[in-house]
Amino acid sequence: MRQIDANKLQQMIHGAYELLNENKEMVNELNVFPVPDGDTGTNMTMTMKSGVDKVNQLNGTSADEIAKALSQGTLMGARGNSGVILSQLVRGLSKAIKGKSIIDLSDIPEIFNIANKTAYKAVMKPTEGTILTVSQKMTDKANEIYKNDIELDQYLYEIISAGQKALDNTPNQLPVLKEAGVVDSGGQGLIVLLRGAFSALNSDIKLGEIIPATKEDKKDLAYEFSFELATTDESYKTVKKSLDTIADDIEESFEDEVLRAKLKTDNISGLIQMLTEYGVILHAELTNLKPDLSSIKAKKKQEAKRYGFIAVSRGDGYDAILKSMNIDQIISGGQTMNPSTEDIYNSLEKVNAENIIIFPNNKNIIMSAKQATELTDKNAVVIETRSIPETFAAMLEFDYESSLEENTESMKEAIEDIHVGEISTSIRDTSVGGVEIKKDDYLSILDGNIIASESKIENSVLKIVDRALEEDIAISLVTVYYGQEVDKKEAKDVVKKLSKRHKDIDVDLVYGGQPVYYYTITLE
Repeated sequence: MRQIDANKLQQMIHGAYELLNENKEMVNELNVFPVPDGDTGTNMTMTMKSGVDKVNQLNGTSADEIAKALSQGTLMGARGNSGVILSQLVRGLSKAIKGKSIIDLSDIPEIFNIANKTAYKAVMKPTEGTILTVSQKMTDKANEIYKNDIELDQYLYEIISAGQKALDNTPNQLPVLKEAGVVDSGGQGLIVLLRGAFSALNSDIKLGEIIPATKEDKKDLAYEFSFELATTDESYKTVKKSLDTIADDIEESFEDEVLRAKLKTDNISGLIQMLTEYGVILHAELTNLKPDLSSIKAKKKQEAKRYGFIAVSRGDGYDAILKSMNIDQIISGGQTMNPSTEDIYNSLEKVNAENIIIFPNNKNIIMSAKQATELTDKNAVVIETRSIPETFAAMLEFDYESSLEENTESMKEAIEDIHVGEISTSIRDTSVGGVEIKKDDYLSILDGNIIASESKIENSVLKIVDRALEEDIAISLVTVYYGQEVDKKEAKDVVKKLSKRHKDIDVDLVYGGQPVYYYTITLE
C-alpha cells in the first residue's frame, strides 16, 4: 500500500474517533491531580466529533476536501487546551495536502512536519513531556526512516511506535507526571487517535454505519433560489451532493454541461461560494420568502455600546453574580465541561459592542477563547482568568471611561493580587508535590497546587488560609463560595470556625453552586 484515497481517509478518521470515544474515560483518568475533574479525553473526543460531523456533511471526493472539512470542524469544535492543539495538528494536515486528491507515501513526512509546526505555534511556552513532545518525536521518526520503497502501513507503524515510546517517556520529562504515576493525557489521546486511524487503514472490518449529522428542518427556509450553472460532468456530481446538505425542495436538471436548479435554503452565501467553486453562474434569481423589515429597523436603532463582556461560568450562584455585574453573555462550562471555540465565537457574535472582554475562568479554556478571537472580526481580548472569582475581582476594576488597553492592564493586575483556594476529593491514592494522598480524602488546593490532604472538609478549608499566611500572603478578606453539594448550614459552620481561628480577617460566605469543588475560596 502506497496511497490513501478519500474513501480510506474518511474511514481512518472514523476509526480514530471511535477508538478515542471508547477510551476517553481512560484518558480522563490520567489527570495529574487525583480530583474528579479530568476532561482531556472528553475534550479531545468532542473536538474530534465536531470534525467527523463536518466530514459527514461533505460527501467529499478528494483527500483535500475531507482534510479541509475535518480541519474546519475541529477548529470550531475545539474544547480545552488538548482540543485546541488537536485542531492545530489537523489544520497542519489540511495545509500539507492542499490540492491533493490522494495522499501519497511521499506526502507523509510533510504532513507530520507541517502539523507539528502548526501545533507548536499555537502554544506560547511549549513544555517537554506533553502532547507536543509526542508529536515532535513522531515527526522526527517520519523524517528519519522515510525511503521510497517502504510500505505505507509499515512506515506509519514505525511512526506511531515512536510516538508510543515518547508517550511512555513523558513521566521522565515532567516530574509531576512521574510522581502521580501517569503519562501525559493529551499525548495518550493523540496516540489513541492514531492507533484507531491505523487500524482502520489496515483492516477490512466495517466500522459500522456512518450516520451523517442530522440535517436541519428546512420547512421554513428563508430563501428560494433559481440558477443556471455551467459546469463539467464530474463537477456536477459533487455539486449535486453538496446541494443535498445545504438546501431542500430541490428541482434540478443537467444537460449540455449546464445545471438548472430551483431550491430553498438558509445558507445563500455558502451556496453561492460552493457553486462558483465548481462552475460559472450564468443566471440567478433570489427571493426572500419571509422578509422581516422590522428587524432591520431595530438593528439600525441599536448602536454598539463601548464595552461588552463574556464569561464562562458553572454554577447558578456564580451566574447570578455575573449577571449583576452586567456580563452580556454567560457560557455554561468549566471543569469537565469546557466550551468549544465555536461556543465562544457564537457568543462574540451576539455581543454588540466596540470592545469585548472575555473571561475564560479556567486555564483549560484560555486557548479556545484566544482561538475564537482570531476567528472573529470583532475587537476582542482575553483576560486570562483561571477561576470565576477572578472575574469578580477584574470587573470591580473596570472603568467604562478608560481605554481597552488601560482596562486590560488594571484587570490583569487585579487577578494577580488575588489568591484562590479550592476543596475537592481525591479519586485515588497517590502523591503530588510531596503530599501523600488517600482516596476520598479532601484536598486543599492553593493557587493550583495541592498543599494538604485531610479526612475532614473543615480542616481542608482551614489549611488553605493557614498556608497562605505561612507564605506571607497579606490577607484582609476571605470569601468562601460553597458548591452545589454543600448544605448551607454546613458552610456556615465552616465559616464560623474560620472566623474564630482568624479574628483579624473578614470572612464572607457566598453561594456559588459550582460542581466538583465543594468550596472555592478567595484570599485578598
